[in-house]
Amino acid sequence: MKKVVFLTFCVCVAALLLSGCTKGIDNLFSSDGVEIYLLKAYKTVENSQKIDEKSVVLKSTPVVRYADILSYNSHEHTYKVSDRALNAIKNIDHSVSGVAFAVTANGRVVYTGYFWPMFSSASCNWVTIDPIIAEYAKELKVTLGYPGDWEGVEDKRNDERIISILSRDKKLIK
Repeated sequence: MKKVVFLTFCVCVAALLLSGCTKGIDNLFSSDGVEIYLLKAYKTVENSQKIDEKSVVLKSTPVVRYADILSYNSHEHTYKVSDRALNAIKNIDHSVSGVAFAVTANGRVVYTGYFWPMFSSASCNWVTIDPIIAEYAKELKVTLGYPGDWEGVEDKRNDERIISILSRDKKLIK
């Protein structure tokens, strides 16, 4: 009888652990920090590149983990990141129409954008990070569009949730 109860318990625990493979926008992840995830699925708003945050499905692991973030300059909107993070971004199959990402704080999506390479002749009216410049500058500069800043792009780069985490852990440059 004890073996049956024990086996039933083990099967239930295994089922619980294996059941949650997709991370949606409303799910709380195990992260305690700021991370960048590539998007598995998303929809855009009307005739723009603006990502509908309600439609976002994150990939299972972050491309930039919290441990990879060395510092964040809130005036320049730049993240200094580890070589591991730079290599992970370099190894993304970059497209002229961008690769979608989300910045999370404590497992919640704060804002979305695209890794938008400088070799793209297409413009983008949403948040961008240029992965080519990142490789050479050794930092991720978050901009409100490409090329240059666009009017009307909601600016959540210095969202209170991001700033408080980075400040708490002495990663914030003011």
